[in-house]
Amino acid sequence: MKPRLYNPLDYSSLSDSLARELMSADLVPLADIEKFYGDGVYALFYCGDFPAYAELSDINFDCPGSFPIYIGKAGPKTLTGNELDARVVDTPSAGSRLYDRIAGDHRKSIEQATNLDIKHFYCRMLVLNAVWVPLTESALIARYVPIWNSIVPGFGNHDPGAGRKAGKISRWDILHPGRGRETEAVPTVTFEDLCFEVRSAITERARVLGM
Repeated sequence: MKPRLYNPLDYSSLSDSLARELMSADLVPLADIEKFYGDGVYALFYCGDFPAYAELSDINFDCPGSFPIYIGKAGPKTLTGNELDARVVDTPSAGSRLYDRIAGDHRKSIEQATNLDIKHFYCRMLVLNAVWVPLTESALIARYVPIWNSIVPGFGNHDPGAGRKAGKISRWDILHPGRGRETEAVPTVTFEDLCFEVRSAITERARVLGM
């Protein structure tokens, strides 16, 4: 006899609710984010002149902050009593993992890339109790399938260090060199072929989302 399946939160309804909450958050220039506390999720948006992102950028010019290029999260690796305490969700006791991820790691990666400009990026952020963070990120990625989460992975990777030079270079670093993560391995795709994949994926995703 199989156990009864119980889903207290219907996934599709939850995904719609979370998407509305994030996409109604303030749209802030990535370069201007000020210090705040808490864990949570975020979406990055691009409005620049990198040719492969032309359609995505045009959509975000016409309707600012509508077509994310990347969705991510920041939260604790393991949950303790403090992370589950709703009273400290957005206080110094919660730490600044979300701020550090966006304004530290991501800002640095974009600034180091030779063909991107930090002024072309915007962000929406949602501070959450840590228990909701992984589920929210998964639901949002499934809904929007952003380019940097799918066709061009590697943006959110931490630097593997000098001892990993024999490993593969990420597709993000092939498309946006500058972080010094080149390896001795032969790239799995050329810059030109990757640009073609990206343009095709953006067109298809915009069609699915009705943009």
